[in-house]
Amino acid sequence: MDFCRKFAAILMLILITSAVVTLLPARGQERKLGEYEVKAVFIYNLAKFVEWPDKSLDNSSTLTLYILGDDPFGSYLDAIRGKLIKGKRLVVKQIESPDALKNVGILFVSSSEKEQLHDILNVISSLPILTVGDTRSFAKRGVMVNLYIENNKIRFEINMEAANRAGLKISSNLLRMGNIIAPPDGKKE
Repeated sequence: MDFCRKFAAILMLILITSAVVTLLPARGQERKLGEYEVKAVFIYNLAKFVEWPDKSLDNSSTLTLYILGDDPFGSYLDAIRGKLIKGKRLVVKQIESPDALKNVGILFVSSSEKEQLHDILNVISSLPILTVGDTRSFAKRGVMVNLYIENNKIRFEINMEAANRAGLKISSNLLRMGNIIAPPDGKKE
């Protein structure tokens, strides 16, 4: 592993660890962090490594994390609600349909929406919205970042073609740490 890759890995680990520390109980108490508790913090940190198209964030003081479908996070999103990303306060909203997406933001597509995923992505394909999921094959089907568990650790895969279509730029530091998903049918990016 070269120096840059080691540095990127250490940087990402520091960012995730520092965010997770805010979720830890007071001294003397022990508890294990839940999967969606860690994923909530991961999404927050992930957004720090994404650049939205010029001026797309200019008209708002907030950046919205939309949850489409069943909400697996519960109260865990409270730990990141109101925190700053790109100078914008993070707002969390549960939505019933991709038609409710009004602003630039982040869309977490729940596994409950896997049958409608194609239609959902068609509705938002031209919008600068970072799509995130945690369901097998979501990245191959067009979700930009898909979280999964491997060896009891949260890993992620990235669909660069989907990010490029939406005009989003994902930091090379983040790309080095994720698994890049090739476009289907051998298409080149």
